[in-house]
Amino acid sequence: MTVIIPAWSRDALKLADNPIVKLAQLFSHHQLDTELLLLQPLPWLRYQLQQNHLSALDWWNVYDDIQHVHRPSGLPLGLEDLNLPQGTEFAYVGATVLLYREGRVRGTVHFHPAGFVSRVDLLNDLGQRVLKVYDDRGFCSTQTTYSLRNHRIETLWFDPNGAVVMRRKDTPEVQLLDASGQVTNTYDSLEALLTERVMAHLKDRHDLIISAANPVTAEILTVIARQHRLAYLLDTRVAPTLPDDLFGAVERVVAPTEQMAAKFQQVNANLDTPVDVVSPYATKLALGNSTELPETTIAWAVNHLSASAQVLVGRQLVNWLVQDDQHVISVIATSKVSADRLAQQFKQQILSAATIDADSADGRLIDLVLYQLAHHQPLTGLGTQIPKELQTVIGQIQRVQVRYRVSDHDREAILSSARLLIDLGDIPDLQLQIAAISAGIPQINRVATGYVADQQNGRIVAHLDELPQALDYYLATLIHWNQSLVKSIGFLEQLAEPKLLAYWKGVMMHGK
Repeated sequence: MTVIIPAWSRDALKLADNPIVKLAQLFSHHQLDTELLLLQPLPWLRYQLQQNHLSALDWWNVYDDIQHVHRPSGLPLGLEDLNLPQGTEFAYVGATVLLYREGRVRGTVHFHPAGFVSRVDLLNDLGQRVLKVYDDRGFCSTQTTYSLRNHRIETLWFDPNGAVVMRRKDTPEVQLLDASGQVTNTYDSLEALLTERVMAHLKDRHDLIISAANPVTAEILTVIARQHRLAYLLDTRVAPTLPDDLFGAVERVVAPTEQMAAKFQQVNANLDTPVDVVSPYATKLALGNSTELPETTIAWAVNHLSASAQVLVGRQLVNWLVQDDQHVISVIATSKVSADRLAQQFKQQILSAATIDADSADGRLIDLVLYQLAHHQPLTGLGTQIPKELQTVIGQIQRVQVRYRVSDHDREAILSSARLLIDLGDIPDLQLQIAAISAGIPQINRVATGYVADQQNGRIVAHLDELPQALDYYLATLIHWNQSLVKSIGFLEQLAEPKLLAYWKGVMMHGK
């Protein structure tokens, strides 16, 4: 069996794009026995697994072991299930419920996106804040009391019957309690207890352990790595800065890109730990149809560029957009806030290119038309026919499509119709990069990851203002674009599912 240690937080909802999840799914799909070993408190794990199609995976949570939770599933609690003081009244405010008693707000009930009770904030008789976290199997998992200055006074962990099984006060020390509330054991830290339980779970096993990057669990992983074979997967975005003790103990480090491998070796130059470069995402050829479409679409992954860099890139893309009424820009933002701001930025830049003041009569007319079109309203109140030049500007604004939180389906749809992908971030979005290779389209990056080779299946530009030349390289004619397609197909061999599976089978069986 292969043991996989994820690095999820309890609030994570979307895990489908998580590299460690992709790896677990790959193993499961090919009937390789796999166990998820969870080192974090995950009170809503069942929902996370179900929502992300992971329910078939075996798992073991160290906190369940400590809290004597032996049932894998259960029914979550609703508001009516809470044991609240008599006389408590409810006031519904958005996704929360305020708890009133004797004319005062005494607490707040928070709900998980799935609708069940996840947390309850209360004020006790001393005015202290008490936070209760509820497990999605139908019991209160933890209760933490905070002082008036919001310092933790005490945390209690419960079993499913409501008995306290562990206590930590305002020191690192934790105590285990029996059914009568008597202390049975004391540990210097929670990590010491977690490590003891995990090592007991792994005793006499010789499985390969694959761990996601997680500084929080570095201490536990170091102990595991000294007694078990452990492969450590570097994050796709964050450079590794973990203790030498951990990296010195692991069997190997697996980097997602040559860029991240170089960062690791630079930060950890004194270590001789083997570093393999292996994609966390497998893919296959899924060519798009962009050359068959009447419009030419550019996909731009914004990828945490600074605001000033976004303005510069946006201006260059607008200069390209206005050259032809068949030019389209598809923008992938990092958040809703970013998406809204970029939509406004592009609109302003398009207006500026047409020398239209946003506050002028023409600017207000354009806003009115865009609003009515967006809300599927008839074009009324315009007072006159829309001038042709304003129609052109409105069309240009509509040909900029901004979205965020793209799913696998969204990603495939965007790239299948795009002529090329632009990602000028310091660390390119690896899943988008590999999906673009699968679609057979060239990419423009500022950093080399090892998956895009300059003037082969993309361009690596040194400066943002080199973007127009890179666009011309692939869009002026199809010569370079076709060459890129051939190179992308060649890259796919290294990214194919059998190749990735063969690597991990080799590590499992032979350590190489």
